[in-house]
Amino acid sequence: MRTLTCIALLLVSQSGWCAERAPVPTVIVNIHAAGADRVMALKREPGVIWSAEFGNELLLGVSEKSLPGWLARARVMPGPDALAFDEVVVREHDCTAHDQTAPLAVVGGYEILRMPAAQAKATRGPYIAGEPLPDDGVIAREVFNQPGAKAAGASQIEIENLIRRIDADRWFDTMSGLAAFNRNSFNPLLIGAHNWVLQRFEELPLETQSFEFNLSVSSTTCNPPPAAVTLYNPIGFKRGETLPDEWIIVGGHYDARNTARCETSATPVPQPGANDNASGCAGVIELARVFAGMATERSILFMCFAGEEQGLVGSQRYATSLVNAGLIQRVRHMINLDMIGHALDDSLAARVDTTPAQAAVLPIYSAAASTYAPELGLITSTMAGANSDHWPFLNLGVPGAFTWENGASIYPHYHQSTDLPANMQRARPLAHGILKMDAAVLAGVAGLLPLFADGLED
Repeated sequence: MRTLTCIALLLVSQSGWCAERAPVPTVIVNIHAAGADRVMALKREPGVIWSAEFGNELLLGVSEKSLPGWLARARVMPGPDALAFDEVVVREHDCTAHDQTAPLAVVGGYEILRMPAAQAKATRGPYIAGEPLPDDGVIAREVFNQPGAKAAGASQIEIENLIRRIDADRWFDTMSGLAAFNRNSFNPLLIGAHNWVLQRFEELPLETQSFEFNLSVSSTTCNPPPAAVTLYNPIGFKRGETLPDEWIIVGGHYDARNTARCETSATPVPQPGANDNASGCAGVIELARVFAGMATERSILFMCFAGEEQGLVGSQRYATSLVNAGLIQRVRHMINLDMIGHALDDSLAARVDTTPAQAAVLPIYSAAASTYAPELGLITSTMAGANSDHWPFLNLGVPGAFTWENGASIYPHYHQSTDLPANMQRARPLAHGILKMDAAVLAGVAGLLPLFADGLED
Protein backbone atom coordinates (compact mmCIF):
# COMPACT_ATOMS: atom_id res chain seq x y z
CA MET A 1 0.00 0.00 0.00
CA ARG A 2 1.44 3.33 -1.00
CA THR A 3 2.26 6.30 1.23
CA LEU A 4 2.17 9.29 -1.15
CA THR A 5 -1.44 10.33 -0.71
CA CYS A 6 -3.94 9.41 1.95
CA ILE A 7 -7.24 10.27 3.53
CA ALA A 8 -7.59 11.51 7.06
CA LEU A 9 -10.82 12.66 8.55
CA LEU A 10 -11.76 15.47 10.92
CA LEU A 11 -14.29 14.29 13.43
CA VAL A 12 -17.48 16.29 13.39
CA SER A 13 -19.69 16.57 16.44
CA GLN A 14 -23.25 15.35 16.53
CA SER A 15 -24.76 17.25 19.45
CA GLY A 16 -24.00 20.10 21.82
CA TRP A 17 -21.60 22.27 19.82
CA CYS A 18 -20.36 24.29 22.80
CA ALA A 19 -19.94 21.21 24.98
CA GLU A 20 -18.06 19.38 22.28
CA ARG A 21 -15.54 22.18 21.87
CA ALA A 22 -14.24 21.44 25.37
CA PRO A 23 -11.97 18.41 25.89
CA VAL A 24 -13.76 15.43 27.41
CA PRO A 25 -12.72 11.86 28.31
CA THR A 26 -13.11 9.25 25.61
CA VAL A 27 -13.87 5.55 25.50
CA ILE A 28 -13.70 2.98 22.73
CA VAL A 29 -16.61 0.55 22.49
CA ASN A 30 -16.41 -2.75 20.59
CA ILE A 31 -19.60 -2.76 18.53
CA HIS A 32 -18.94 -5.85 16.39
CA ALA A 33 -22.34 -7.34 15.47
CA ALA A 34 -24.11 -5.07 17.97
CA GLY A 35 -26.86 -4.14 15.53
CA ALA A 36 -28.01 -0.75 14.32
CA ASP A 37 -30.45 -0.15 17.17
CA ARG A 38 -27.86 -0.90 19.83
CA VAL A 39 -25.26 1.34 18.20
CA MET A 40 -27.71 4.22 18.01
CA ALA A 41 -28.69 3.67 21.64
CA LEU A 42 -25.03 3.87 22.69
CA LYS A 43 -24.60 7.17 20.88
CA ARG A 44 -27.66 8.59 22.64
CA GLU A 45 -26.89 7.47 26.19
CA PRO A 46 -26.77 10.12 28.92
CA GLY A 47 -23.25 11.39 29.32
CA VAL A 48 -22.28 10.97 25.68
CA ILE A 49 -21.03 14.31 24.37
CA TRP A 50 -20.00 13.26 20.87
CA SER A 51 -19.46 10.09 18.90
CA ALA A 52 -17.81 8.76 15.76
CA GLU A 53 -18.31 5.31 14.23
CA PHE A 54 -15.29 3.40 12.95
CA GLY A 55 -16.67 0.15 11.61
CA ASN A 56 -16.40 -2.34 14.46
CA GLU A 57 -15.54 0.27 17.10
CA LEU A 58 -17.24 3.39 18.39
CA LEU A 59 -15.30 6.36 19.77
CA LEU A 60 -17.32 8.26 22.37
CA GLY A 61 -16.55 11.55 24.04
CA VAL A 62 -18.20 11.26 27.46
CA SER A 63 -18.67 13.32 30.58
CA GLU A 64 -16.32 12.96 33.54
CA LYS A 65 -19.24 11.80 35.68
CA SER A 66 -20.18 8.98 33.33
CA LEU A 67 -16.62 7.77 32.64
CA PRO A 68 -16.32 5.23 35.52
CA GLY A 69 -19.58 3.61 34.50
CA TRP A 70 -18.43 3.28 30.91
CA LEU A 71 -15.10 1.73 31.89
CA ALA A 72 -16.87 -0.83 34.08
CA ARG A 73 -18.70 -2.26 31.09
CA ALA A 74 -17.72 -5.22 28.99
CA ARG A 75 -16.38 -4.42 25.50
CA VAL A 76 -15.31 -0.92 26.58
CA MET A 77 -11.75 0.31 26.98
CA PRO A 78 -10.19 3.72 27.66
CA GLY A 79 -9.81 5.97 24.65
CA PRO A 80 -7.28 8.75 24.12
CA ASP A 81 -6.89 11.36 26.82
CA ALA A 82 -9.49 14.10 26.99
CA LEU A 83 -10.26 15.39 23.51
CA ALA A 84 -12.52 17.94 21.94
CA PHE A 85 -14.19 16.80 18.76
CA ASP A 86 -12.68 19.62 16.72
CA GLU A 87 -9.08 18.80 17.67
CA VAL A 88 -9.28 15.14 16.65
CA VAL A 89 -7.99 13.99 13.27
CA VAL A 90 -8.12 10.47 11.88
CA ARG A 91 -5.62 9.05 9.42
CA GLU A 92 -4.92 5.82 7.65
CA HIS A 93 -1.61 4.27 8.68
CA ASP A 94 -0.18 4.88 5.21
CA CYS A 95 -0.34 8.63 5.87
CA THR A 96 2.70 8.44 8.13
CA ALA A 97 5.10 9.27 5.28
CA HIS A 98 3.78 12.83 5.54
CA ASP A 99 3.09 13.04 9.26
CA GLN A 100 5.44 11.23 11.63
CA THR A 101 3.33 12.09 14.68
CA ALA A 102 2.66 9.00 16.75
CA PRO A 103 -1.05 8.22 17.01
CA LEU A 104 -2.88 8.53 20.29
CA ALA A 105 -4.82 5.35 19.58
CA VAL A 106 -6.15 3.08 16.85
CA VAL A 107 -9.93 2.93 16.60
CA GLY A 108 -11.50 0.46 14.21
CA GLY A 109 -8.33 0.32 12.12
CA TYR A 110 -7.89 4.11 11.88
CA GLU A 111 -5.26 6.14 13.74
CA ILE A 112 -6.34 8.99 16.02
CA LEU A 113 -4.25 12.16 16.27
CA ARG A 114 -4.68 15.37 18.23
CA MET A 115 -4.17 18.73 16.51
CA PRO A 116 -5.13 22.27 17.50
CA ALA A 117 -8.65 22.88 16.29
CA ALA A 118 -7.69 25.46 13.66
CA GLN A 119 -5.00 23.15 12.26
CA ALA A 120 -7.28 20.13 12.29
CA LYS A 121 -9.89 21.99 10.26
CA ALA A 122 -7.25 23.10 7.76
CA THR A 123 -5.69 19.67 7.20
CA ARG A 124 -6.67 19.19 3.59
CA GLY A 125 -4.69 18.59 0.45
CA PRO A 126 -2.90 15.77 -1.36
CA TYR A 127 0.03 15.59 1.06
CA ILE A 128 -1.67 16.69 4.30
CA ALA A 129 -3.92 14.57 6.45
CA GLY A 130 -7.44 15.82 6.78
CA GLU A 131 -10.96 15.52 5.49
CA PRO A 132 -14.18 16.38 7.31
CA LEU A 133 -16.54 13.59 8.24
CA PRO A 134 -20.10 13.44 6.96
CA ASP A 135 -22.64 15.11 9.22
CA ASP A 136 -23.69 11.74 10.64
CA GLY A 137 -20.17 11.13 11.94
CA VAL A 138 -19.88 7.71 10.32
CA ILE A 139 -16.42 6.98 8.96
CA ALA A 140 -17.10 3.31 8.29
CA ARG A 141 -19.93 0.99 9.25
CA GLU A 142 -19.95 -2.73 9.87
CA VAL A 143 -22.54 -4.48 7.73
CA PHE A 144 -24.01 -6.15 10.81
CA ASN A 145 -24.71 -2.67 12.21
CA GLN A 146 -26.26 -1.06 9.16
CA PRO A 147 -29.91 -0.02 9.50
CA GLY A 148 -32.07 -2.55 7.71
CA ALA A 149 -29.16 -4.96 7.31
CA LYS A 150 -30.33 -7.97 5.35
CA ALA A 151 -29.72 -11.58 6.19
CA ALA A 152 -27.92 -13.83 3.74
CA GLY A 153 -29.80 -14.22 0.50
CA ALA A 154 -30.52 -17.40 -1.37
CA SER A 155 -27.31 -18.70 -2.87
CA GLN A 156 -26.99 -19.68 -6.51
CA ILE A 157 -25.67 -23.13 -7.31
CA GLU A 158 -23.38 -21.78 -10.04
CA ILE A 159 -21.70 -19.39 -7.60
CA GLU A 160 -21.56 -22.06 -4.88
CA ASN A 161 -19.72 -24.30 -7.34
CA LEU A 162 -17.43 -21.43 -8.22
CA ILE A 163 -16.39 -20.45 -4.73
CA ARG A 164 -15.75 -24.07 -3.77
CA ARG A 165 -12.86 -23.87 -6.21
CA ILE A 166 -11.11 -21.23 -4.06
CA ASP A 167 -8.28 -22.92 -2.16
CA ALA A 168 -6.91 -21.00 0.83
CA ASP A 169 -3.87 -23.26 1.13
CA ARG A 170 -3.06 -22.78 -2.56
CA TRP A 171 -3.44 -19.01 -2.10
CA PHE A 172 -1.08 -19.12 0.88
CA ASP A 173 1.51 -21.07 -1.12
CA THR A 174 1.25 -18.58 -3.99
CA MET A 175 1.63 -15.66 -1.59
CA SER A 176 4.66 -17.31 0.01
CA GLY A 177 6.23 -17.93 -3.38
CA LEU A 178 5.90 -14.29 -4.35
CA ALA A 179 7.18 -13.16 -0.94
CA ALA A 180 10.45 -14.98 -1.67
CA PHE A 181 11.33 -12.21 -4.18
CA ASN A 182 12.74 -8.81 -3.24
CA ARG A 183 10.28 -6.58 -5.07
CA ASN A 184 11.19 -2.89 -4.77
CA SER A 185 10.11 -1.17 -7.99
CA PHE A 186 13.57 0.37 -8.45
CA ASN A 187 15.39 -2.90 -7.98
CA PRO A 188 16.39 -4.99 -11.02
CA LEU A 189 15.29 -8.10 -9.11
CA LEU A 190 11.63 -7.12 -9.63
CA ILE A 191 11.66 -8.56 -13.14
CA GLY A 192 11.98 -12.04 -11.64
CA ALA A 193 8.73 -11.52 -9.75
CA HIS A 194 7.06 -10.21 -12.91
CA ASN A 195 8.09 -13.32 -14.85
CA TRP A 196 6.89 -15.55 -12.00
CA VAL A 197 3.44 -13.92 -11.95
CA LEU A 198 3.15 -14.03 -15.74
CA GLN A 199 4.00 -17.72 -15.68
CA ARG A 200 1.15 -18.36 -13.24
CA PHE A 201 -1.27 -16.78 -15.73
CA GLU A 202 0.23 -18.73 -18.65
CA GLU A 203 -0.27 -22.03 -16.81
CA LEU A 204 -4.04 -21.62 -16.57
CA PRO A 205 -3.94 -20.90 -19.56
CA LEU A 206 -4.92 -17.28 -20.09
CA GLU A 207 -3.95 -14.91 -22.85
CA THR A 208 -0.98 -13.04 -21.42
CA GLN A 209 0.75 -9.75 -22.03
CA SER A 210 2.74 -7.17 -20.09
CA PHE A 211 1.99 -3.48 -19.93
CA GLU A 212 5.27 -1.53 -20.06
CA PHE A 213 5.92 1.88 -18.48
CA ASN A 214 8.78 3.95 -17.11
CA LEU A 215 9.26 4.95 -13.48
CA SER A 216 11.41 7.85 -12.37
CA VAL A 217 11.53 9.77 -9.14
CA SER A 218 12.72 13.25 -8.17
CA SER A 219 15.53 13.92 -5.75
CA THR A 220 12.98 15.26 -3.26
CA THR A 221 11.52 11.76 -2.90
CA CYS A 222 14.68 9.64 -2.74
CA ASN A 223 18.20 10.72 -1.91
CA PRO A 224 20.14 9.99 -4.00
CA PRO A 225 17.52 9.63 -6.74
CA PRO A 226 17.74 6.29 -8.54
CA ALA A 227 17.91 6.03 -12.29
CA ALA A 228 14.64 5.65 -14.17
CA VAL A 229 13.56 2.05 -14.70
CA THR A 230 11.26 0.20 -17.07
CA LEU A 231 8.53 -1.74 -15.30
CA TYR A 232 5.79 -4.13 -16.36
CA ASN A 233 2.29 -5.03 -15.21
CA PRO A 234 1.73 -8.75 -15.93
CA ILE A 235 -1.77 -9.41 -17.29
CA GLY A 236 -3.84 -12.55 -17.73
CA PHE A 237 -6.79 -12.00 -20.07
CA LYS A 238 -9.93 -14.16 -20.06
CA ARG A 239 -12.06 -13.34 -23.06
CA GLY A 240 -15.79 -12.91 -22.60
CA GLU A 241 -18.21 -15.06 -24.55
CA THR A 242 -20.89 -12.57 -25.54
CA LEU A 243 -19.59 -9.13 -24.50
CA PRO A 244 -15.82 -9.44 -25.03
CA ASP A 245 -15.32 -5.68 -25.38
CA GLU A 246 -16.68 -5.05 -21.89
CA TRP A 247 -13.97 -5.59 -19.28
CA ILE A 248 -13.74 -6.28 -15.58
CA ILE A 249 -10.33 -5.54 -14.03
CA VAL A 250 -9.18 -7.55 -11.00
CA GLY A 251 -5.94 -6.07 -9.72
CA GLY A 252 -3.45 -5.76 -6.90
CA HIS A 253 0.15 -4.59 -6.84
CA TYR A 254 3.07 -7.02 -6.75
CA ASP A 255 5.86 -4.58 -5.84
CA ALA A 256 6.92 -4.26 -2.22
CA ARG A 257 8.99 -2.10 0.09
CA ASN A 258 10.32 -1.82 3.59
CA THR A 259 11.73 1.36 5.09
CA ALA A 260 13.81 1.76 1.89
CA ARG A 261 11.31 3.23 -0.54
CA CYS A 262 13.70 3.43 -3.50
CA GLU A 263 16.04 0.46 -3.00
CA THR A 264 18.38 -0.40 -5.89
CA SER A 265 21.09 -2.62 -4.40
CA ALA A 266 21.88 -5.99 -5.97
CA THR A 267 21.90 -7.37 -2.40
CA PRO A 268 19.01 -5.43 -0.85
CA VAL A 269 17.68 -5.56 2.65
CA PRO A 270 14.89 -8.15 2.45
CA GLN A 271 11.62 -6.70 1.21
CA PRO A 272 9.32 -9.72 1.26
CA GLY A 273 6.05 -7.75 1.34
CA ALA A 274 4.05 -10.86 2.21
CA ASN A 275 0.91 -9.04 3.33
CA ASP A 276 1.67 -5.85 1.39
CA ASN A 277 1.06 -7.03 -1.19
CA ALA A 278 1.98 -10.58 -2.11
CA SER A 279 -1.33 -11.39 -0.43
CA GLY A 280 -3.36 -9.31 -2.87
CA CYS A 281 -1.47 -10.32 -6.01
CA ALA A 282 -1.79 -13.97 -4.95
CA GLY A 283 -5.50 -13.29 -4.55
CA VAL A 284 -5.64 -12.03 -8.13
CA ILE A 285 -3.90 -15.23 -9.26
CA GLU A 286 -6.27 -17.40 -7.20
CA LEU A 287 -9.32 -15.71 -8.73
CA ALA A 288 -7.76 -16.18 -12.17
CA ARG A 289 -7.41 -19.90 -11.44
CA VAL A 290 -11.04 -20.10 -10.40
CA PHE A 291 -12.43 -18.21 -13.40
CA ALA A 292 -10.04 -19.47 -16.10
CA GLY A 293 -12.23 -22.45 -16.91
CA MET A 294 -15.51 -20.59 -16.58
CA ALA A 295 -17.51 -18.88 -19.30
CA THR A 296 -18.49 -15.28 -18.63
CA GLU A 297 -20.29 -12.71 -20.73
CA ARG A 298 -17.62 -10.03 -20.19
CA SER A 299 -13.87 -10.28 -20.43
CA ILE A 300 -11.77 -10.26 -17.25
CA LEU A 301 -8.29 -8.75 -16.97
CA PHE A 302 -6.32 -10.19 -14.06
CA MET A 303 -3.47 -7.76 -13.47
CA CYS A 304 -0.71 -7.22 -10.91
CA PHE A 305 0.66 -3.67 -10.88
CA ALA A 306 4.22 -2.43 -10.34
CA GLY A 307 5.19 0.98 -8.97
CA GLU A 308 2.33 1.14 -6.47
CA GLU A 309 4.61 1.98 -3.56
CA GLN A 310 5.99 4.96 -5.50
CA GLY A 311 2.59 6.51 -6.15
CA LEU A 312 0.17 4.08 -7.83
CA VAL A 313 2.28 4.45 -10.94
CA GLY A 314 1.51 1.12 -12.63
CA SER A 315 -2.25 1.39 -12.23
CA GLN A 316 -2.30 5.09 -13.07
CA ARG A 317 -0.26 4.59 -16.25
CA TYR A 318 -2.49 1.72 -17.35
CA ALA A 319 -5.69 3.67 -16.69
CA THR A 320 -4.25 6.68 -18.55
CA SER A 321 -3.35 4.47 -21.50
CA LEU A 322 -6.98 3.35 -21.71
CA VAL A 323 -8.16 6.96 -21.65
CA ASN A 324 -5.68 7.91 -24.39
CA ALA A 325 -6.78 4.97 -26.52
CA GLY A 326 -10.47 5.75 -26.02
CA LEU A 327 -10.98 2.44 -24.21
CA ILE A 328 -11.69 3.44 -20.61
CA GLN A 329 -15.44 3.08 -21.23
CA ARG A 330 -14.87 -0.65 -21.74
CA VAL A 331 -14.01 -1.07 -18.06
CA ARG A 332 -17.28 -1.84 -16.28
CA HIS A 333 -15.92 -2.64 -12.81
CA MET A 334 -12.61 -2.72 -10.92
CA ILE A 335 -11.85 -4.91 -7.89
CA ASN A 336 -8.64 -4.10 -6.03
CA LEU A 337 -6.98 -6.47 -3.53
CA ASP A 338 -4.28 -5.04 -1.27
CA MET A 339 -3.36 -6.50 2.15
CA ILE A 340 -5.91 -9.30 2.55
CA GLY A 341 -4.06 -11.54 5.01
CA HIS A 342 -4.10 -10.21 8.60
CA ALA A 343 -6.93 -10.17 11.15
CA LEU A 344 -6.68 -9.30 14.82
CA ASP A 345 -9.32 -11.77 16.01
CA ASP A 346 -11.79 -14.36 14.83
CA SER A 347 -14.35 -11.75 13.82
CA LEU A 348 -12.25 -11.49 10.63
CA ALA A 349 -12.77 -7.78 10.12
CA ALA A 350 -12.48 -6.81 6.45
CA ARG A 351 -13.19 -3.58 4.63
CA VAL A 352 -14.71 -2.59 1.31
CA ASP A 353 -13.96 1.03 0.45
CA THR A 354 -15.26 3.09 -2.45
CA THR A 355 -16.11 6.70 -3.22
CA PRO A 356 -19.44 8.45 -2.63
CA ALA A 357 -20.00 8.48 -6.40
CA GLN A 358 -19.75 4.67 -6.47
CA ALA A 359 -21.63 3.95 -3.24
CA ALA A 360 -24.13 1.83 -5.16
CA VAL A 361 -21.54 -0.98 -5.35
CA LEU A 362 -21.40 -1.43 -1.57
CA PRO A 363 -24.68 -3.40 -1.26
CA ILE A 364 -23.36 -5.77 -3.93
CA TYR A 365 -20.30 -6.59 -1.83
CA SER A 366 -22.34 -6.72 1.38
CA ALA A 367 -24.80 -9.18 -0.15
CA ALA A 368 -21.98 -11.32 -1.54
CA ALA A 369 -20.28 -11.48 1.86
CA SER A 370 -23.51 -12.19 3.75
CA THR A 371 -24.42 -15.01 1.39
CA TYR A 372 -21.10 -16.63 0.52
CA ALA A 373 -18.64 -15.44 3.21
CA PRO A 374 -20.71 -14.87 6.38
CA GLU A 375 -17.62 -15.43 8.53
CA LEU A 376 -16.35 -11.95 7.57
CA GLY A 377 -17.00 -9.02 9.87
CA LEU A 378 -17.44 -6.82 6.82
CA ILE A 379 -17.09 -3.04 7.11
CA THR A 380 -18.04 -0.67 4.31
CA SER A 381 -17.06 2.94 3.73
CA THR A 382 -17.26 5.66 1.09
CA MET A 383 -14.10 7.26 2.47
CA ALA A 384 -11.82 5.60 -0.10
CA GLY A 385 -8.75 7.64 -0.90
CA ALA A 386 -5.72 7.43 -3.15
CA ASN A 387 -3.99 4.77 -1.09
CA SER A 388 -4.07 1.82 -3.50
CA ASP A 389 -4.68 0.81 -7.10
CA HIS A 390 -8.45 1.24 -7.11
CA TRP A 391 -8.02 5.00 -7.16
CA PRO A 392 -7.02 5.69 -10.78
CA PHE A 393 -10.08 3.77 -11.97
CA LEU A 394 -12.62 5.06 -9.47
CA ASN A 395 -11.31 8.57 -10.08
CA LEU A 396 -12.20 8.12 -13.75
CA GLY A 397 -15.75 7.09 -12.90
CA VAL A 398 -15.28 3.32 -13.13
CA PRO A 399 -17.48 1.49 -10.58
CA GLY A 400 -15.46 -0.61 -8.18
CA ALA A 401 -14.05 -1.08 -4.72
CA PHE A 402 -10.96 -1.65 -2.60
CA THR A 403 -11.25 -4.95 -0.70
CA TRP A 404 -8.80 -5.52 2.16
CA GLU A 405 -8.25 -6.20 5.84
CA ASN A 406 -9.33 -3.63 8.41
CA GLY A 407 -6.69 -0.99 7.67
CA ALA A 408 -2.90 -0.97 7.52
CA SER A 409 -2.60 0.19 11.13
CA ILE A 410 -3.60 -3.24 12.48
CA TYR A 411 -0.52 -4.87 10.91
CA PRO A 412 2.68 -4.32 12.96
CA HIS A 413 4.96 -5.46 10.11
CA TYR A 414 3.70 -2.92 7.57
CA HIS A 415 6.59 -1.78 5.33
CA GLN A 416 9.12 -3.78 7.36
CA SER A 417 11.48 -6.59 6.43
CA THR A 418 9.47 -8.68 8.89
CA ASP A 419 6.40 -8.65 6.60
CA LEU A 420 6.65 -12.42 6.26
CA PRO A 421 4.03 -15.13 5.74
CA ALA A 422 4.61 -16.41 9.27
CA ASN A 423 3.69 -13.02 10.76
CA MET A 424 0.25 -12.78 9.17
CA GLN A 425 -2.42 -13.72 11.70
CA ARG A 426 -5.46 -15.70 10.49
CA ALA A 427 -4.19 -15.31 6.94
CA ARG A 428 -5.99 -18.26 5.40
CA PRO A 429 -9.48 -17.71 6.85
CA LEU A 430 -9.44 -13.96 6.20
CA ALA A 431 -8.16 -14.23 2.65
CA HIS A 432 -10.55 -17.10 1.97
CA GLY A 433 -13.51 -14.98 3.05
CA ILE A 434 -12.42 -11.95 1.04
CA LEU A 435 -11.79 -14.08 -2.05
CA LYS A 436 -15.20 -15.76 -1.75
CA MET A 437 -16.85 -12.35 -1.54
CA ASP A 438 -14.86 -10.99 -4.48
CA ALA A 439 -15.51 -14.12 -6.55
CA ALA A 440 -19.26 -13.80 -6.00
CA VAL A 441 -19.16 -10.13 -6.99
CA LEU A 442 -17.00 -10.96 -10.01
CA ALA A 443 -19.43 -13.67 -11.09
CA GLY A 444 -22.19 -11.09 -11.11
CA VAL A 445 -20.43 -8.18 -12.79
CA ALA A 446 -18.66 -10.39 -15.35
CA GLY A 447 -21.85 -12.33 -16.10
CA LEU A 448 -21.13 -15.94 -15.18
CA LEU A 449 -22.86 -18.19 -17.70
CA PRO A 450 -24.64 -21.01 -15.78
CA LEU A 451 -24.69 -23.42 -18.69
CA PHE A 452 -20.90 -23.63 -18.60
CA ALA A 453 -20.30 -23.07 -14.90
CA ASP A 454 -22.72 -25.54 -13.33
CA GLY A 455 -21.02 -28.64 -12.02
CA LEU A 456 -17.44 -27.66 -12.80
CA GLU A 457 -15.16 -28.71 -9.96
CA ASP A 458 -11.44 -29.00 -9.44
